Amino acid sequence: MEDKKIISDKSESKNSKVKEVFPLVIIVAITLTIGGIMFWAKLTPEQTITNFNAMSDTSLKNDLRVLKTPTAGDNSFVYAINQVAARGLDIAQNDTTVKQIIGGQKGRALTIAAVQPAVLQDNKNGKVSYSPVGQIIITSNWQYVDGKFYSNPANFNALGNKTGESHQHIWNVFIDLDRRTVTGITEEPERVMKETLEPNFVFTGMNMFMPDTVKVKPGSVLTWFNNSNLPHNIVGIYKKSASGTEIPVDSGIIQPNESWRYNFNDNGIFEYSCTIHSTDGMKGTIIVS
Repeated sequence: MEDKKIISDKSESKNSKVKEVFPLVIIVAITLTIGGIMFWAKLTPEQTITNFNAMSDTSLKNDLRVLKTPTAGDNSFVYAINQVAARGLDIAQNDTTVKQIIGGQKGRALTIAAVQPAVLQDNKNGKVSYSPVGQIIITSNWQYVDGKFYSNPANFNALGNKTGESHQHIWNVFIDLDRRTVTGITEEPERVMKETLEPNFVFTGMNMFMPDTVKVKPGSVLTWFNNSNLPHNIVGIYKKSASGTEIPVDSGIIQPNESWRYNFNDNGIFEYSCTIHSTDGMKGTIIVS
C-alpha cells in the first residue's frame, strides 16, 4: 500500500509540472507561428524599415489659399496653407474669444494664418493623412510716429528725425478638427521697436518693418537695415506705373546688423514681405511717386 501511495504521489507531481509548463509551451508555439508568418510576409520591423523611405513615399501637399487681402477699410490678410488648415480657420473664426480678439484690432494691420496641420500625401496611392490638431496664428501690427497713430503713408521728409514705434501682438489658437472646437489660446508678450526715423531708411526689426508704408520720389535709393537678432529678407514685386512692367525683387538673406539697398527709379508701387516671417505679418509697401 505504501509503495502504491508513493507511485501515486510521484504521478500527481509529474502531472502538476506538466500542467504548469503546458501554457508556456502554447505561448512559445503561438509566438513562433506569428513570427514565422510575419517573416514570410516580410512584415517584421527589420524587413519593413528597409523598404521605408519617408522622402520618396510621402510628400507635403501644398495648397496655399489666400482667403482675404487688405482693402481700404479693412487691412486684413488671411490665408491657409492647405484645405484642412482652412477648415480649422472656419472653426476658430466662430469661437467667441477669437471673435473678440479679431474685433479688437480695428485700424491695425491684421494677419491671420492657418499654419497647421500639415497634410502628407502618399506618393504611391495618393492617400492623405494629417493630425487632428490645427493652429491659427493671429498677428496684429500697428505703428506710431511721435506718439500719433501712423496709418496714412507719408514721405521720408515728413518722417525724418521723428520717433517711430512699431508694435506687434501675437495669439496662437489651437483647434480640435475632429470635435470642431477651439482647445486653447496662447498670447505672446507685445513686441515694441522704437527708433529715430531716418531719410530713405527702413528698420528691419523683430518681425516688423518700420516705417511699414512710406512714399518716396523716383530715383530714391532705400536702405533696409536688420537691427534684430534674426535673419530677414525682402521679397516682392515692383510694379512700374508707366510701363506696366513687374520686376521681381529678392534681397536674399539679410543677417543681423547687415543692410540691403534698392534703387526705385520709376513711379510705381513695391509691395514686399519677409518670407521667413510672413505668418507674423512682416510686410511693407513703398509708393514711388
